[in-house]
Amino acid sequence: MLGEVRQQKVVEMLIHQKSVRIGELSEFFDVSEETIRRDLKKLESDGLLKRTHGGAVINDEVDVVPSYILRSQQNIMEKRKIAALAADLVPDDGTVMLDGGSTTLEIVKNLANRRVTVITSDLYIALEASKSLHLQLIVLGGMQQKGTSALIGPECVERVRGYNVDVVFLGTGGLGARQGLTTASSAEAEVKRAMMKAGERVYCVADASKFGRAALVSYAAINDVKAIITDAPQDNQIVQDMQEAGATFHFA
Repeated sequence: MLGEVRQQKVVEMLIHQKSVRIGELSEFFDVSEETIRRDLKKLESDGLLKRTHGGAVINDEVDVVPSYILRSQQNIMEKRKIAALAADLVPDDGTVMLDGGSTTLEIVKNLANRRVTVITSDLYIALEASKSLHLQLIVLGGMQQKGTSALIGPECVERVRGYNVDVVFLGTGGLGARQGLTTASSAEAEVKRAMMKAGERVYCVADASKFGRAALVSYAAINDVKAIITDAPQDNQIVQDMQEAGATFHFA
């Protein structure tokens, strides 16, 4: 197992268990305790945990470890497959608009070596894009939504309305045939709806864990986007239900 995958699993275990022991991890992953110590040291340097004598505990300091960091480590390999497929849909010298999310963050990483204009309402995506010597970055204005990296509000929506882009990628808190595409707040939903009108082609990116779940606010029907890009298996019953309701899928 790759170290990156193993570290992801450790984070997932911490989210559920709050603490882990080196000996137990060594046995579970069938690697040496020294390897586990290196993993824990790396995760501590990322701000995800605190090492203790013989193990580690999850870092509960919200100011130090925003929830997006924990979310970004969940299903990371699946999100990277989705992001790679999504990035291939962006034309060279094209324009792409991204809203916030751990999967859309992976998309911008895949675009880093290409001549593309990236427009985003997410501060962490903006930070990632700013590292590239090739990307042209435009950050939408607005007010930061408390506890997240998302920019929201009337100013953000108005800025979005001023653009016409080749491709839009939207994340979702959950999706299904009945509830459609959902998100956590009405403010985020307004930004997403504006982005949908700004794009020639609009896609939703969602890993399989989002299927059958519903966040608080529905922002679009499942057939309002050109396609849903996902790692979910094609024989998934929820996928089939959404296809019957008019959804199109690209499977990573």
